[in-house]
Amino acid sequence: MVQNINMPVTNPELIAAIEAIKKEANDDTQDSFYKALKNARFLSPVTIEPRPEPGDAGGKATLTVDTKISFADITDVNGDIYMPVYTDWSALKQWRDVPDEQTLITSYEDISGMVLGNPKIAGFVINPFSHNMPIHQSAIDQINAGPVTQWTADKDTTLHIGIPANDPAAMKKAVVKHLKSQKNVSAAWLVLMENGGEFSFLMVVDFVGDRNVVFSGIASIAVPKLRNGELIDMVPADSDLGRQVAHDYPPFYKRKALGLF
Repeated sequence: MVQNINMPVTNPELIAAIEAIKKEANDDTQDSFYKALKNARFLSPVTIEPRPEPGDAGGKATLTVDTKISFADITDVNGDIYMPVYTDWSALKQWRDVPDEQTLITSYEDISGMVLGNPKIAGFVINPFSHNMPIHQSAIDQINAGPVTQWTADKDTTLHIGIPANDPAAMKKAVVKHLKSQKNVSAAWLVLMENGGEFSFLMVVDFVGDRNVVFSGIASIAVPKLRNGELIDMVPADSDLGRQVAHDYPPFYKRKALGLF
């Protein structure tokens, strides 16, 4: 984070990505938005005590060791607290236009880290008085999880499938909790897959609907629960590999006809 004294901050790629995803939300616009979000620089309104001395010609000021920085927050209609961030000075001035506004230049990594580190904060919101793009904690988890491989075996590929010796119980528990809220997922299996000396968990999912949405939702829960060095792949239950796993191994999650377990 950098102390800012009227430094120019612009984010044309992020603004274009926000407008595109608001116009039509799909995999392409979502991917473009996530990419632009991770590369963005924001203006974050703060209160700095003691107030720093005016900066150099580049707009930077030096903060002393005893400096206290408080970030602004806003509350939505549901009472949830969000951290506001702004893509440029014009967007910030739509909130308030005061002389010598105190701000820090922050990155997505800065803001997401603060949000995830404070359970009282629901997320952050980009340009709340214009574009009004909220990013909830669950969305941050999904963004940070990154893409999950949707694996397809070639005809000549030899795989070895088995029960994991080191059961990822915490990950499975978290995924089960998530799947109980997903009415379009009927079952899920988890095995250990070895391919050419490389090991990864393989999750088979029986679902209806958009595969990218289903897999991304599971990934946002599963990936943060993986231990260091562990990997996970996913395939649908109606794929060749998925059918084999479903035939040979019991599911770790299955939706009952008359309720969930």
